[in-house]
Amino acid sequence: MNIRELIKILPEVISVEGPTNLEINSVTDDSRQIKEGALFVAVLGENFDGHHFIHEVIKAGAKAVIGEKPKPLYMAKDITYIRVKNSRKALAISAAWFYGFPGEKLKLIGVTGTSGKTTTTYLIRAMLKEVGVTSGVIGTIGNIINDHKLPTSFTTPDPLKLNELFSQMLEQNIEYVVMEVSSHSLKLHRVEGLKFEVGVFTNLTQDHLDFHKTLEDYFWSKQKLFLQSKRAAINIDDKSGKRLLSTIDIPLLTYGIENPADLMAQDMRQTSEGVFYNLVYKDKKYPVFYGVPGRFSVYNSLSALATGIILGFPIETLITALKKVKGVPGRFELIKNDKDITVIVDYAHKPDSLKNVLLTIKEFCKGKIITVFGCGGNRDKGKRPIMGQIASELSDYTIITSDNPRNEDPEAIIREIERGVVGKNFVKITDRKKAIQQGLKMAQKGDVVLIAGKGHETYQIIGDKKIHFDDKEVVKEFFNGGGPSDEDIKY
Repeated sequence: MNIRELIKILPEVISVEGPTNLEINSVTDDSRQIKEGALFVAVLGENFDGHHFIHEVIKAGAKAVIGEKPKPLYMAKDITYIRVKNSRKALAISAAWFYGFPGEKLKLIGVTGTSGKTTTTYLIRAMLKEVGVTSGVIGTIGNIINDHKLPTSFTTPDPLKLNELFSQMLEQNIEYVVMEVSSHSLKLHRVEGLKFEVGVFTNLTQDHLDFHKTLEDYFWSKQKLFLQSKRAAINIDDKSGKRLLSTIDIPLLTYGIENPADLMAQDMRQTSEGVFYNLVYKDKKYPVFYGVPGRFSVYNSLSALATGIILGFPIETLITALKKVKGVPGRFELIKNDKDITVIVDYAHKPDSLKNVLLTIKEFCKGKIITVFGCGGNRDKGKRPIMGQIASELSDYTIITSDNPRNEDPEAIIREIERGVVGKNFVKITDRKKAIQQGLKMAQKGDVVLIAGKGHETYQIIGDKKIHFDDKEVVKEFFNGGGPSDEDIKY
């Protein structure tokens, strides 16, 4: 592939030095992945600077470099140096160019929001399957091509991995790709240049302030998705959703429960089996059932229905698909047992999501609510006491434990959570396995044990090590092998 073609489409090029009639056989921003004839993109990050590795990558065989800083004085004349205003944007365009712009040949649906992204993508995919079109999913739990699940490391992969996935999907004749689009990926330009058929906005609540610093920056990062979307589905009950409407000018459908919207849920009824409601759309009522209880489940189902409708699919078929969904791994996932104790594993790791899950449990719980949770290290510290308050106010008993402490002292994290705790019905158990076991030991017939924070994750990050740990495995071991496995949930 000739770099001359890439130079023509790169955004914000400042200067080009060196040969432009040059063949490139790989693209990377990782100095460890350099091959002979590679293009290296020097990315300027918070904790590293790719420009420091330029000398190293040239020695390893790189023939061209993209960077933001002036060309290094030591660089030979036969090495092409392209200086740009933003290396991250250049990386995204370079990755798409190298893989032949696969994203342009797929119909992309992007879902953004603090909570509900994963569930919404799974619901949309179920609906696409029901109407008979092929689809893939890219997101937190994993990347799915048809029914084959691949591992994932980021909610939204880096541009090189993303375009590689798009290429694999095209090879498998995928038509639609439903993907979670995180605020990180938008701010860091991982999806730069992509055009989405539909952008979906679920909500915006406090999270990721370790990265964004302010909710204002968080909002504007998410807003970028809709500048790259042809159409939109927006939660009008969320105040940021309302605000979003005034910042974009594309065809859209709104959805909600409380405020007048294009799609509205009325006459809601909740049971431990799921939610029933009437969907009101264009003055017609359609009965809807979705087998996961909770008000948040109503919003997730509405976001998926709005997406399907704006794409032009029959509303009755979309509702049928929703009825068939068994659940999403780690999202309000029930672990069966023979003790008549309701055990729920949920990914809730933010104040709003923890509150929503606990309020849902209160709707059907006949006994006590016992909550086991912690907060991740190296993440937004401001939410820790808030989550401590929510858990203690909405639970009968709270067990504060470790989550993914990363490079922080887990006991220090627990102390910060404790600052928000109301009352004395709580205990601190740093060892997560022992904390879960304690919650299960305390539970009696009719009680609910909520194990929150990690959901689908099968690891704990302690220091720089990732060790195997699965909340569901701990529960099943406690009940001597009872309960479903992930294989019971159809992807």
